[in-house]
Amino acid sequence: MRLRLNGPFRVYDDEDRDVTPKGIKERALLALIALSPSQRRTRAWLQDKLWSERSPEQASGSCRQALSNMRKALGPLEGRLQSDRSAIWLDPPIPLQGAFDPTMGEMLEDLDLPDPEFAEWLRELRMQHDAPLPGVVPALLQASATPVRPAKRALAMISRIDRSGTARGAFILRALSQRIVTGLALLGDIEIIEVDASEKLVSEDQPAVRVELECLDDSDMAFVLLRVLGTSNRRIVWSGRVSLAPSIAEIWASPDVTRAVNCAVQAVSDAAATSPGLAAISAINHAVRRVFEFEKTGLLKADSLLRDAVDGEARGLALAWRGFLRLTEALEFRDGQGGKLEEAMLFAQEALALAPEHPVVLSLVSQVTLRVAGDLDQAHYLAGRAVSQGEDNPYALDALSQTLISQGRYDEAHTVAEFARTNAQGLPHSFSWDLLACFTALGIGDKERAYDLALTCHRKMPFYRPALRYLTALSALNGRHDDMQRHSQQLRKIEPDFVPKLLINPTYPVQTLRDLGLIDEIRAHLL
Repeated sequence: MRLRLNGPFRVYDDEDRDVTPKGIKERALLALIALSPSQRRTRAWLQDKLWSERSPEQASGSCRQALSNMRKALGPLEGRLQSDRSAIWLDPPIPLQGAFDPTMGEMLEDLDLPDPEFAEWLRELRMQHDAPLPGVVPALLQASATPVRPAKRALAMISRIDRSGTARGAFILRALSQRIVTGLALLGDIEIIEVDASEKLVSEDQPAVRVELECLDDSDMAFVLLRVLGTSNRRIVWSGRVSLAPSIAEIWASPDVTRAVNCAVQAVSDAAATSPGLAAISAINHAVRRVFEFEKTGLLKADSLLRDAVDGEARGLALAWRGFLRLTEALEFRDGQGGKLEEAMLFAQEALALAPEHPVVLSLVSQVTLRVAGDLDQAHYLAGRAVSQGEDNPYALDALSQTLISQGRYDEAHTVAEFARTNAQGLPHSFSWDLLACFTALGIGDKERAYDLALTCHRKMPFYRPALRYLTALSALNGRHDDMQRHSQQLRKIEPDFVPKLLINPTYPVQTLRDLGLIDEIRAHLL
């Protein structure tokens, strides 16, 4: 089986017979797969490129029909076109070294489809391969049968400066350094160097970002300065300080330390935005902030950032967040839930196949599995695997707490949620963990604690809808009529049609209240 990519797109069998599918969408679908990393794509990605202006249900049906037509056209070669519920791929891959011949005409000359997503993909492809040197095969075609990897992995360097010369000072620096390394690992595949300031670098690689930890230890307190710097000009991106009592346990238990570590990790991601090797990881991190805004415009921007990151080094992580984003869209806005929930599951499945050991991927896939497939056992297993790789990972603890809630183990769920909340200090969306602890507090019947946690969440993010919804509901449950009206008015600024009676609507997004059987109690307060 061979392809011709210049001029009209053509497919030939081993006896040089033309077996090109007749339909333009079928030809475009085959071209998209053949020119993808590992010659494999998710159905959702392909549908987005060829049927972007149709509903998810229509796009899914069109993709299935095009796949069937392709197999018929390929005849005896149809076995090379493999598929499952989530992806379509070529096995074995088709060699492309002989497929590119600029003397035959423009790249994919007969595939000018009107779909804007496909048109953008084709335009970029043609720009990448416009007028190459004679006899040179484009790098994309050379690597099309293998995953795309950057030539050199980007580096972050953590430099330790001990001003005290004490054993405790050295231990504190190394412990904080390791906590930052653990946090950076959640962002993606970043190579990290840890050195004492006096050490010379063995590696010739220049780090994209530098983290400096400086410790002064005296008899009563240890003081640590943290700085994140861009290495090109040593510009300070972020700085902070921590004071520690003599107890070494504070390195792990202190909220101030956790907040400083998380802020340093976020600053590394921000500083890496212009580094080619870390750009995808930075894009994912910015997308995550948008996801937790719970606004349609923010979700659209997040989806765009994640879509750009899907073809990079952090593909599995980007797909996991796209799955979580689809889940958020479906549950929050009740907008085409069937198609979005199906996409959420497809993205999650591929993410797990690509990054089966990444703790954040495991955590997000656990949540999608729980909400979409309703498979509590699998969701709990995935959350447990995530926690086993780092028990202070707030994403893993979030997933575990939610599976414990679903099992009715509210006391355990609340303990885990409070621990997750502590470990999320300093993250830009830490308010999400405040609300998780609010839910679990409701589960153990502590409505006052639940109200305080929802209020903390609201103060951190005043326009976060879920917090205002639960503040309104909890005010009603606690008999605080004036507070209920105040929170309701605040929510109406974001949801103009909101009235407290919406809380008892079976489709309104307050699932925890329904799961706990609190709707009737709210109804009694409202009517």
